[in-house]
Amino acid sequence: MIIPYQTAQVSFKKQQRIGENGENSEVYVVHDEHLDAELVIKQVKTDGFNEERYLLEAQLLYKSVHPYVVQVLYACKDAQHIYIAMPYYRRGSLHQVVEAEGLTCRQLIRYAIQFLSGLNNIHSKGLLHFDIKPDNILISDTDEALLSDFGFSKNMDDDGFATPELSYRLHLPPEGSVTSDFNNSADIYQVGLTLYRLLAGLDSLQRQRDSLKLGAELARAQRTETYPDLKQLPLYVPKKLKSIIKKCLRYDPDSRYQSVMDLLNDLSSIEDVGLDWRFSTDESVRRWESISSDGTGLLVEVADNSRCIASKKTSGGTYRKKPKLCEQNITPERIHEILMSSEW
Repeated sequence: MIIPYQTAQVSFKKQQRIGENGENSEVYVVHDEHLDAELVIKQVKTDGFNEERYLLEAQLLYKSVHPYVVQVLYACKDAQHIYIAMPYYRRGSLHQVVEAEGLTCRQLIRYAIQFLSGLNNIHSKGLLHFDIKPDNILISDTDEALLSDFGFSKNMDDDGFATPELSYRLHLPPEGSVTSDFNNSADIYQVGLTLYRLLAGLDSLQRQRDSLKLGAELARAQRTETYPDLKQLPLYVPKKLKSIIKKCLRYDPDSRYQSVMDLLNDLSSIEDVGLDWRFSTDESVRRWESISSDGTGLLVEVADNSRCIASKKTSGGTYRKKPKLCEQNITPERIHEILMSSEW
């Protein structure tokens, strides 16, 4: 026998709105008065009748418990909204981290392995995420990348396909122009776009789309795999990482990684060379600097006249030139070779 009863109401005070808001949802940092804690609340507007449909995201998150999937603390509702409570992480999402700090390839690979472990878990449970992007990967207070926001997620059918009700236009796979049924290759395509944007720039896709004036031009660029433009990836990105991103972004879904585990294995096999570079510019000089965990520093500076000066320092020391790596009339290809060189 089930005896219904009215529970006590939750009580929280909104502090600030965060993240990209959806068509029917907003995300806030709140102070939960009962827990005396800061949380994140996703507030989803409902039609007042089909609450079960709107509670599905909280249920999917709760069932997808995993170290690299954001935990649901509780869910509740009123006449017009569903409220999903999750932990508050002060660094926010990967989007915010990249804007504030940037990422080295080493950091990117580590974060990717973590959130992909969460994605592999939800795929193993018969779910497709359908909304993988920098905003939906949160960085915990222990510096780990957690997959979040299951608002578009759907259960796969017996053939491994699902149809999302909504989609994020910027991350829609190219097959979305001819079908509404997707398999796990759609999530893998979105992973590729996420990694690409974290390296090439968060606005890189929108800039490229803006330069393609007609929808037919975008479709052609996707079909010929010139969108997104892999040539816009920074020179410090290892070739193996570029090839991994390229495989995620193949136009033909059957040519992409067929499982997250295959993608994870390739990411884990990237050699530990040239992963700590950061890029900056200073007037007429392009500068790449790498500081390893033991304090060793590498510096490559290229002036407008294409003169390259490479220097190295030990922990606590000063930079000294590496004559073998200093060149005139340097090319982008040669810069990449120097950044990946074992001659340091």
